[in-house]
Amino acid sequence: MSRPEEDPRVTQQPLIDDDSEGFADVERNHVREVVGVADFDWVPSPDPSPRNRLPVPLSEARVALVSTAGVHVAGTRGLGAGGDALAVPIDAEIELTHVGYDTARAAQDPDVVYPVRRLQALADAGFIGSLAPTAISTMGFVPDGRRLLTRAVPLAVERILDEQAHLALLVPA
Repeated sequence: MSRPEEDPRVTQQPLIDDDSEGFADVERNHVREVVGVADFDWVPSPDPSPRNRLPVPLSEARVALVSTAGVHVAGTRGLGAGGDALAVPIDAEIELTHVGYDTARAAQDPDVVYPVRRLQALADAGFIGSLAPTAISTMGFVPDGRRLLTRAVPLAVERILDEQAHLALLVPA
């Protein structure tokens, strides 16, 4: 089997007419003008995240779930767009509350944005070792990304380390 960079079907060139940079401007303007967050801008990250190998085989790894779907325990108050996060037991009955998308369709199949059942099935099949007992939930729409970095990220890191997860799966919504 050839490596991707040797496979003639895989191109290393950008797509023709790739306007992803322009898309960022469209999205930024949408948030500023339509959503009404005048001072919205992206939080730059000058360096890529470090890459780390799993210390155990995937079949032995504990996987933590981090979702931006606005998941919260049923009957409790949902998250706002302030950059907070919640620790949600994976066996809890959940609700979805989100300012950035209509949650009705996702509520019909929460695994689309909060794949606890799918991850548990992978653990039961031996593909992954186990699922961490608590998921981290945050809102995918946080106009001030610095607040996300100072509020949600520390909670997520602390919980993932406390539950001895080997990797975290971030599922955007």
